[in-house]
Amino acid sequence: MRADSDIVPLDKRAPGVAAIEPLIFPDLERLYARRAAKLRALTNEDQEDYILLNKEYFLFLSHLVDGQKEIVLQSPLSAADVATIRALAADRYGDERLTERLEALTAWQTAYAQLVEYLTPHLKPSIASDFAADLERLDVLSGQAALLLRGAYDQVDAGQAVLLWAALSVCWAQAMRQHDGVDGIGHATHCPCCGALPVASLVLGGDREGLRYLQCSLCETRWHRVRGVCVNCHSPAEIQYYMLYEKSPVQAEACDACNTFIKMFRLDYDPELEAVSQNLIDQFLDSLVEQEGFVRLGFSPFSFHE
Repeated sequence: MRADSDIVPLDKRAPGVAAIEPLIFPDLERLYARRAAKLRALTNEDQEDYILLNKEYFLFLSHLVDGQKEIVLQSPLSAADVATIRALAADRYGDERLTERLEALTAWQTAYAQLVEYLTPHLKPSIASDFAADLERLDVLSGQAALLLRGAYDQVDAGQAVLLWAALSVCWAQAMRQHDGVDGIGHATHCPCCGALPVASLVLGGDREGLRYLQCSLCETRWHRVRGVCVNCHSPAEIQYYMLYEKSPVQAEACDACNTFIKMFRLDYDPELEAVSQNLIDQFLDSLVEQEGFVRLGFSPFSFHE
């Protein structure tokens, strides 16, 4: 296990074979620190040309993730906000009054404002002003937040969606930490804590060698899923793996039964990988698998612009 890993080590005080943990909650400070560092590394001049084409966007994202880390450090959620967010997630955002409930929940609005303030020195004044103006129309912004939580990503402006998702995510990630009132983990396609899609499938190394976990795109929780079984339809017999070279740590797991695929990161091959940032630069593999007729199951929170 890397010293800076956000995956909390196993408790080795208990004798015997350790049970497989159904959920792994991340160390958010380390998660954001690693992600920001990975994003900044993508702006180095030694990167491939196709990566440097998005250099400015990656730099913006690194500042955004730095802002998320500062929120965790400086503005932890209250117990009341944790309870409210968990209640919203428990009914999978099906309440017809979701927009009104989000408008009454100030935690994510405060996070949005803090991110705007943190990003302002790194943005063109006109863009920063547009982001700030969103806070003057909370009913509209809350409606956009409701659409994102319900998975209607294409109904929200791509530029606004990235910042809005980051504000929601930093709140939802704090709210779901150590959440033990969760059912159906072992067969869940969506996050059992908050209901969002996974960003990717991870095969862990170290003390959890070979175990597969899905990582939530919203609350960052990892939940265990048995390997060799489709994440979507649970078929055990129709799985195939795509990769650009033998033993690549970046793979796609595709199911012939339901024609879906999910990105798989083999941390047992390369523990340096970070799912969200890595997803931004491995789109060639996605395209190849899509050309074979498979539909992507996972969701990349920084790729609303696709």
